[in-house]
Amino acid sequence: MKQIINIKTYAEPQQVCCLATVDNCKACKANDNCLMLREQLAFYNRLGISQIDDDIDTDSLTNIRYLWQDSTRTKKYDPSWNYAEDNTRAYTHPIHPYPAMMIPQVAGRLIDMYAKPKTVVLDPFCGSGSVLLESFIKGYDSYGIDINPLSLLISKVKTTPLNHRLLQNELEKIIRKISLIKKIDSPDFFNIDYWFKPDVTSKLAALRKAIYSISNERIRDFFRVIFSFTVRASSNTRNGEFKLYRIDDKKLLNFNPDVIGLFKKRAKQNIDAMTELWKQFKEDETQVNILNEDARYRTSIKDGLVNIVVTSPPYGDSRTTVAYGQFSRLSLQWLGFNGQSLDTDNRSLGGRLDIDNLHLGYGSPNLRCAIDLISRVDNKRARDVMAFYIDMNKCFVELSRIVKKGGFLCMVVGNRTVKGIQLPTDEIVADFGEHAGFRHIETIIRKIPNKRMPSKNSPSNKVGELGSTMTEEYIVIMEKTK
Repeated sequence: MKQIINIKTYAEPQQVCCLATVDNCKACKANDNCLMLREQLAFYNRLGISQIDDDIDTDSLTNIRYLWQDSTRTKKYDPSWNYAEDNTRAYTHPIHPYPAMMIPQVAGRLIDMYAKPKTVVLDPFCGSGSVLLESFIKGYDSYGIDINPLSLLISKVKTTPLNHRLLQNELEKIIRKISLIKKIDSPDFFNIDYWFKPDVTSKLAALRKAIYSISNERIRDFFRVIFSFTVRASSNTRNGEFKLYRIDDKKLLNFNPDVIGLFKKRAKQNIDAMTELWKQFKEDETQVNILNEDARYRTSIKDGLVNIVVTSPPYGDSRTTVAYGQFSRLSLQWLGFNGQSLDTDNRSLGGRLDIDNLHLGYGSPNLRCAIDLISRVDNKRARDVMAFYIDMNKCFVELSRIVKKGGFLCMVVGNRTVKGIQLPTDEIVADFGEHAGFRHIETIIRKIPNKRMPSKNSPSNKVGELGSTMTEEYIVIMEKTK
């Protein structure tokens, strides 16, 4: 008979659940729907249902159970943060797809919770600019930092109101120019014929030439974003993939994308989105500062300038989680970027192990336990995990400098699984924050109904070996006290 205990870790819902013991959980027929395992115990944040499903011996599970300690931090599951049915495509939010985008409602709600007059908002991993746009429409100056040129371009266009009539006129000019272009210089980057059919390459080259003839930089950038979308949509890559995988040869035979049609359709959608932003905010003087910098190092932002940080950092290193660089590569090559600009994955958090700063990661007791457990199975993967968190901790050092006392840090993270060990990233970042002068206020757990993530990933990077990705994320809220 299972022992019954009262759940105290989360504020809601309050009910009794069975105590998860190794033998009981492995034999339980209800473990897929177990409320305790999936949402209610702090223990789940470290163990996770995946470890019960995986082929891990009983001794290892027992060791894990006793290694982890229940968190004393305030943590709750709150379904009001799920936003399963809400519209996430208001204003210019949908102008370009991007991996793992933070939904506007989460960003906007966090800003509303902590903003005061003249608040300055920062997103140190700004991605496609969701936080920046929400700050802009709410009237707060903001800063966005990213190392990915495509991210910076999308964020810039997303937060710049443009006259929709001028955009419509320019679209008509682009279409006319394409038909008049006789000599076309196609780009010459590696494997272009592998990723694009010859007719597609020719039409993309003509389209690019017409767009780059636009003299107004802001309008030109607007159409460069649409061009980026068209590049991805007309390439030989599989739909719904962030990493670069080519369409099956049989399907490729019948794949004949209408490049100009795709561009025109997307342009109409983006002009409609910009119309809404222009009509409401054309005279707004709110400042959006987008920085091509790296949050691991000292940025150009002044000491104590920021009141609120709202961000969703990568879940882990790009090689085994979300490959932002691979997602962006074809677009960036067509947009004329090369060299280091195409090396986003290796330059991102965890891209390389910083052996001179190993001590940074060990400021978190939760991370020490996780590294120890993973190293028992695979030392190399333990090093990869360590590299990511060392880089993450560097960001906390910089955030401590630029966030003023009394400011707030809201970090949306996911607890990924490596080698069957679920990493308690929500606890690890809280550890880092406390070492950097922040006080943990609460952690809110939400389901991920809308965040753009694949339903399966390949944690082992072996063909055919798939695992389920995260279905919830953790909003860790801290206050600067020093």
